[in-house]
Amino acid sequence: MTGIEITSGTWLLVTTVGVLLGLDGTTWLQTMASRPIIAGTIGGMLFGDPVAGFLAGAWLEFVTSRHPPFGAARYPETGPAGLIAGAAYALSDSASILALLVAVLAGWTIGWIGTHSISVMRQFTVRLVGDPRVFAGDPAELARRHRRAIRLDGARAGLITGALFLPVVFSVRWIEAIAPGPAGGTPTGLVAAIALAGLGGVGARVLGGRREGWPPFVVGAAAAAILVWIGS
Repeated sequence: MTGIEITSGTWLLVTTVGVLLGLDGTTWLQTMASRPIIAGTIGGMLFGDPVAGFLAGAWLEFVTSRHPPFGAARYPETGPAGLIAGAAYALSDSASILALLVAVLAGWTIGWIGTHSISVMRQFTVRLVGDPRVFAGDPAELARRHRRAIRLDGARAGLITGALFLPVVFSVRWIEAIAPGPAGGTPTGLVAAIALAGLGGVGARVLGGRREGWPPFVVGAAAAAILVWIGS
């Protein structure tokens, strides 16, 4: 834990950043800051531990890589999810492997919550701008409705961030506290093996039958396994 107390001011700061990252995903700017590896690092930075935020964001990036952020298919909303995961891990009591695992799982869950909230929001957006007769002959009305849709998306992202930030932080700390053994008592090798197996499954589904992608994937997996073995 970084020793930073969570006050109403810090909660408001996280919520505000969540609004900006939520807007960055689709509605406004699209600077890629909403990708998990960036959003997670920002979450860690807010609480004095960007490295912890980077680790949570990087793992969340791996997990969500099965769902590329383009096309008509649904994919997790990663901005608020990465921000909360990175901040929760930075605020964990022991920075254990277990805390990282729980933070990433929470981020993945929040990403899908965000996706479903976007689907609901788009139904309202269609009502705002879907009927050209409403603003026929008045382009300014279309601009006003567009700005209203942006504010609606920002409010949605802020609601998700503000409502779920503290529960995730407290959940990470609570699971650390009740887990047996020191620092959560989670065997690093076991968690690493499960994580690598999960990433292998993600890679297999992404690559499919494209043989040219498998050699670098195998080399990367082998390098990751070696680093985990050396670190443990």
